[in-house]
Amino acid sequence: MILMDEPCSALDPIATSRIEDLMQEIKQQYTILIVTHNMQQAARVSDRVAFFTTEVSSTGDRRTGVMVEFGRTAKIYSNPSDTRTEQYVTGRFG
Repeated sequence: MILMDEPCSALDPIATSRIEDLMQEIKQQYTILIVTHNMQQAARVSDRVAFFTTEVSSTGDRRTGVMVEFGRTAKIYSNPSDTRTEQYVTGRFG
């Protein structure tokens, strides 16, 4: 497994494209997990995607991370099951 945290966050478009091409090449041999805020990159390179958010306790003093939705990239981006996911992928939240 290869873990990449914001792998192209400070790169120019040409370098980003090369990294994404490399990910496409090696994903047949390795599981690649990327963490990114770049929705376009996630759509380009992933087979599956998960959307996480934070819930705030009723007293407002504790935040808990929650996985809202996980599935095939095409479905999450075109027909998500949860309205929070739809709001995020369409740019209305986050």
